[in-house]
Amino acid sequence: MEPTQQRVLAYEPRPGEPAAADSLEVEIVEKQRSRLIGSTVVIVVAAGLLLALTTDAPSAGLAAFFAAVAGYQLWLLVFRVLPCGRLLAYPAVVLTPGPGQLLVAGSKVSVALPGPEPRWLVVRLPESKRILLAGLRRVYFVGPDPRGRVLVGLPGGFTGRFGRITTAPAPGSVEPPAQPRPMVAALRDPVVTTFLRETRRRSWGMAGFFLLLAAGLLVVNQAYLDLPYTGGFVTVLAVLYAVAGLMLPVRTVTLSTAVKERPWQELHATLDTVITPNAAGGTGKAEGRVMLADGEARVLFQRAPLDLLVNVRDTQRLWLLGTPERGTKAVAGLPGYPVLGLVNLR
Repeated sequence: MEPTQQRVLAYEPRPGEPAAADSLEVEIVEKQRSRLIGSTVVIVVAAGLLLALTTDAPSAGLAAFFAAVAGYQLWLLVFRVLPCGRLLAYPAVVLTPGPGQLLVAGSKVSVALPGPEPRWLVVRLPESKRILLAGLRRVYFVGPDPRGRVLVGLPGGFTGRFGRITTAPAPGSVEPPAQPRPMVAALRDPVVTTFLRETRRRSWGMAGFFLLLAAGLLVVNQAYLDLPYTGGFVTVLAVLYAVAGLMLPVRTVTLSTAVKERPWQELHATLDTVITPNAAGGTGKAEGRVMLADGEARVLFQRAPLDLLVNVRDTQRLWLLGTPERGTKAVAGLPGYPVLGLVNLR
């Protein structure tokens, strides 16, 4: 019999326990809130100083750009971060939809809720997670709040997505085809390869956006902003955007190479430090130990996906692509799940 993904241990929340019982959940929300408030204040002050120094059209346009960024960050704070923080007080509910209880319409997924009245959990999921859900038939959520919003997650994933509780599935929904989950190489795993394609598309899109933004700032700076303090600030900002844009595809190329060429290796691992999320909440850092063929080694997680970190923390397993070697950077993940990241072995 072909081995299946069932042997792969993956993170799941504890049913009936509030999400806030995990201090990492609370810390992520608090850091996101602090970051958005702090950066919004800085942007507003910068726009005000710019207008105080000069009121010509280019400066006013740059100030308007800063105002738009500040407005977007306030929207994230009010309609994403704060509602997320309130939903953490609700207990986790696990659903295992049977035949006819899991439907898909494009990116919208509808899962039937138990009870006498027709109720459906509706959420948008990327393709990799739709494939995962069709194979696992297992999903969890916290909520709903008074507006019917919920946070939805899948096994192996720590970060959730906003969804809603409705009285009917999404229009045009059909039942997805069954997805077998054999234990296969990463290159033949539909969840991993689809997630890699999504990561590649997202990183190149963000890289292009940052580079265009940097180029636009430099052109405006060169053509219109002749004040030393204004020009210097814009130049530094443009360089930071350009560096960020150039760094994004490098990580994707490393992940792609490992998925194409290397087999999975399961190692016993433990974290020696708590997981420290970054300000944006998508990645974090930690240190731990992993058992290699020649003995114990240190493993450093720097800007690693939180999904990867939490799976190591809760399962004490680290899955690597390829033969692990001390003093190298390795690609880690979870077979059959949309989880990939880089770790350092020492």
